[in-house]
Amino acid sequence: MPKRALFFAGAILLVLLGLNIRFWPNNSATSFGVDANGYKASYDLLSELGFHVARSYLRPSRTPANRTLWLVLPSFLYSNPHDGREEAQEYLAWVRSGGTAIVFGGPGSDWKRLGITRGVSPAAATALVTLVKGDFTRTALRLEVPGLLHFAPAKDHAEVRLTSDGAPFALELKLGAGRLLAIADGRFARNSALGMADASVLVVDLAREFGTPVFDEHCHGLATPVSIVAAVADSRAILPLAVALLAALLWVGEQRSWPRRTLGDEPDFPEPSIASFVESLGVLYSRTGDPGAVFRAYRSGFLHRMRRQLSAGFDLPDQTLLERIAHDGSLSAEARRWLVDGDVPGNNSELVTAVREIESYCGIRT
Repeated sequence: MPKRALFFAGAILLVLLGLNIRFWPNNSATSFGVDANGYKASYDLLSELGFHVARSYLRPSRTPANRTLWLVLPSFLYSNPHDGREEAQEYLAWVRSGGTAIVFGGPGSDWKRLGITRGVSPAAATALVTLVKGDFTRTALRLEVPGLLHFAPAKDHAEVRLTSDGAPFALELKLGAGRLLAIADGRFARNSALGMADASVLVVDLAREFGTPVFDEHCHGLATPVSIVAAVADSRAILPLAVALLAALLWVGEQRSWPRRTLGDEPDFPEPSIASFVESLGVLYSRTGDPGAVFRAYRSGFLHRMRRQLSAGFDLPDQTLLERIAHDGSLSAEARRWLVDGDVPGNNSELVTAVREIESYCGIRT
C-alpha cells in the first residue's frame, strides 16, 4: 500500500477516534446520563420549558445559600456509614444557612443521615399505578413506578407535602434558615420513568413550587470541568514541564551562540570561466567523431537560446534572427564565419574553435 494511502487511513482513524470520544453516550446516573438510570431527560425538560436550570460541582460549604439544589439519589445515602454521614452533615449545614435542598431517595436510602427516622416501605405489590397529590399539585398525579416507596406515618416535626395513595411521600423539614424536602422515591425523575403517566408533570410542579433547580453533581463525585491547561497548571507536573522548557530554551540559545559552521579545507579548484566551459564543451562535442553534425546541432541550440532572449512571446524565424545578428557590431569576424556565413568545421580543432568563438559572442545589443 502506498505511503500516502497509509497516511490518509491513519488520519481518518484519528478523526473517527476523536468523534467517538466526543459523542460517546454518558451512561452515568447523573443529569448527564442518557441511559435508564440517568436523569438528563428531566434536566432537558425543565430547560426546554424555560427554567434556567444549571449544574453544581461545588462542595456544600462553597455553594451559595440562595440556590435550590436537587440531589437525585445522592451517593451519600448509599455509601459506607462514615463517609456518607460526614457528607450528609455538610449538606445539612448548608440548608441551615438558608439553602433549599430537595433530596430524591430510592430503595436502600439511609434517611437517618438526614435526621429522618421514619421508615420506608413500598406500595402494594398489586398496585400498578400510584396516585400522588399534595398542596402544590393541581390534581392527583399518576406514577407508574413499580414498588414506589413511601414514608411511614409518624408524629414528628416534618410536614407532609406529598402523599402516595394516602401515605407520606414527600416530607419538608425546616432547618435553621433553610428547608429540606425529602422525597421517599425519586425514581420517577429518571429517564426510564419520566415519560410514563404524570412523572414529568410532578417534576415541573416541584420546580414551580421550590424554584428553578440546580442539579447537584458533587453528591455523585463529579468535579468542575477544567481545561487541560488549567489541570496541568494546578498539578505537580507543572514543575518538571517548566524545567524541561527552560532546558530547551537554554539548548536553543547555546546552538545559536556558536559560530556558523563552515566547510573544512576547500579544494584548490580553478575559478570557473567561459574559457574553461567552452573548452570542455568543445572536447565533448569532438568525441562524437562527426564535427559537422555536432556543430549543426550546437548552432541550432545556440540560435534557440538567442531566440528566447530576443522574443520570449513569439516565434522569431531563423532568417530574421540571423539578419539581426549580422548587423550587430559586437560580432567578431570569426564568429560571423561560423554563425552567419554558414561555414562548417571540418575537424575537431575547427569545431573547438567555432564553439569558443560563438560562446564568446555577448549577444545582440538592444
